[in-house]
Amino acid sequence: MALVGDTGNGATFTLTTQTAAASLKVDQIQIGEITLDMLDVSTLSSSDFKEMIASDLKNTPELTVSYVYSASATAVTVTGSVDTATVTFPVGASQTSTTGATFAGTGIVTSFKLPDLQNGNVMKGQIKFKFDGDTGPTYTRGS
Repeated sequence: MALVGDTGNGATFTLTTQTAAASLKVDQIQIGEITLDMLDVSTLSSSDFKEMIASDLKNTPELTVSYVYSASATAVTVTGSVDTATVTFPVGASQTSTTGATFAGTGIVTSFKLPDLQNGNVMKGQIKFKFDGDTGPTYTRGS
């Protein structure tokens, strides 16, 4: 049986309107969880455990993008304006084409952190992007 598994090397993060994101030297992209809340429907006659039902709507994830600081890179701004974020996964060794999977949707840059400055450590910053649920987020598999 062939071994499966890939690393994230080659993955990219882009924002449609804030093209400054393309100048960042991204070293990690964390995609948060899509979750579904549970609603407590317990009554005074319930016993042992709370009685729960699923909520109607899912919670959107947050992207956390870490980058290696470069003085020549343009900073991403926190404006409250809606943007489209796209994470493109690297093409896997077993794929027969050059199209990687994508995870994309609309939302807002909620934070931009400049790096901490100290001796002996690479300067790294962070961006957080929260999907708004209006368009996506949608995962599209690679081919």
